[in-house]
Amino acid sequence: MTNDKLITNLNLNPNKTALICVDLQAGAFTGDCTLSYVGIAELLPKAKRVLAAARQAKLPIIHCKEVHRKEMVDFGRELDGAEPIHCLETWASTDYYWELAPIDGEFTVSKRRYSCFFGTDLEILLRGLKVDTLVLIGIMTNVCVHYTAADAHQHDYHFHVIEDCCAGSDWDAHWAALTAMEYLQSGARISQAAFVEAISEVGSQLRAHRCTPVQD
Repeated sequence: MTNDKLITNLNLNPNKTALICVDLQAGAFTGDCTLSYVGIAELLPKAKRVLAAARQAKLPIIHCKEVHRKEMVDFGRELDGAEPIHCLETWASTDYYWELAPIDGEFTVSKRRYSCFFGTDLEILLRGLKVDTLVLIGIMTNVCVHYTAADAHQHDYHFHVIEDCCAGSDWDAHWAALTAMEYLQSGARISQAAFVEAISEVGSQLRAHRCTPVQD
């Protein structure tokens, strides 16, 4: 169900693009989690390829995770719906999954709410990096990825979501969220293969201008 018509002309400016990894946390992959997902098995190998391509291209990579205090005073209304208690700071399952974890030179953002923008310094970081386009992968498609995309849109960022590098609470919700994101920005939905191809075309030239010494 990949949006093939729109991904064929994917054109990313490497000097203005950041990869946002949403909630790639251990419990989702080990099964030691109070939440359930669809698409995890498919997500893992493709997310590894996306990360490898972004690292090779020297794109800024920002890893975001949801984490709550052990006293559970910061959940707000999150427990009013279908979700049980999740992502407590004392749980090993809340950590980044080791195969997709940040490495030196990459950025991390901890959040208390679904959106990576809400109550965090993400926008300050993005302004500092001078990017205007975000590429999203992660969990859950219909919750944290969707709300992050909506906030990116409302903060006037271009965004893409790599739809086969996302996992949802169920398949209907997954596809509905992708449709909603495409409604916000035509061409938002892309595939892992399209991203890797687009980003690999420029290779070592990506972000090269940031390494050029300033001439007096």
